[in-house]
Amino acid sequence: MNISEIFSDSFKYPVSDIKKFAIFGIVVVLATLNVSIANSSVLQIILNVVSFVAIILILGYGLDVVKYAFKKSDELPDFDFKTGFVNGLKLFVIQFCYFIVPLILVYITAYFSGFLQSLAGIIKSYYETGIYSISNSFLTSMSITVVTAIVLFVIFMLFSSIGMARLSKYDDIFEAVNISKVFKDLKKIGIAKSIGWLILLMIVGFIITLVGAGISVIIPVAGSIIASFIVMSYFYLFYYRCVGLLYSNI
Repeated sequence: MNISEIFSDSFKYPVSDIKKFAIFGIVVVLATLNVSIANSSVLQIILNVVSFVAIILILGYGLDVVKYAFKKSDELPDFDFKTGFVNGLKLFVIQFCYFIVPLILVYITAYFSGFLQSLAGIIKSYYETGIYSISNSFLTSMSITVVTAIVLFVIFMLFSSIGMARLSKYDDIFEAVNISKVFKDLKKIGIAKSIGWLILLMIVGFIITLVGAGISVIIPVAGSIIASFIVMSYFYLFYYRCVGLLYSNI
C-alpha cells in the first residue's frame, strides 16, 4: 500500500465498529481521569492506579489493532482484557527501551553543548536579581539540543513503530528490540517512504491534538472527558492501524 492508501484506510477504520470504538473510548477516559477530576491525595492514588491499568490495556489493544492491520483484516479486534494487559505490559517495556536511549543522548548533547549550564545560569540570575539575559552561546547550544532531539525522535519513533509491529507478529520482546532486524524491515518498506509516513502522521496527530485541546478549553472538565472519549480514542486507533498497514508492505 502507498502512503495515501494507508492513511485513507486508517481514517475510516476507528469508526467502522461504533460499539467497539465506544468500549475503547471508555478505557481511554479511564486513562485520563487522574488528570481530569482528581482533587485529593487518596483519590489521586486510586486514579493513578486506574490510569496505569487503562494505559496498559490501551497498549495491549493497540497491539491487536496492529496485528489485524498487517493481516489485512478490516475489523476492530474483540476485547480480551487479560491477554491485552499482558501484551500491553510487553509493549510498555519495549517503548520504554526505545525512548530511554534518545532521552539519554539528548541529555548528553544538552550537557556537552553547554545548554544545561547556560539554562541553570539564567534561572539562577532570574531568582537572585529578577533579571536575566539570553546569550548567543545559549541560543546556539539550545539549537543544537533541539535539532538533535528532533532527529533522534524521528529515528526512534520509526524504530519503535516497527518494533511494535514485530512484537504483534512474533509475540517476542527480543524480536521487537532487535535493532538490526527492525532496520532491515524499514529498508524493505523503504526508508524514504517510512519517513514520509511519519511526517504525515505527525501532521495529522498535531491537528487532532488541536481539536482535542479546543474541546477541553471550550468545555472545562467535561470537555476533557469528551476529548478523551472521542478524539484521543480515534487517534490511537488511527495510529495503530497506520503502523500495521505500513508493516504490511514487507
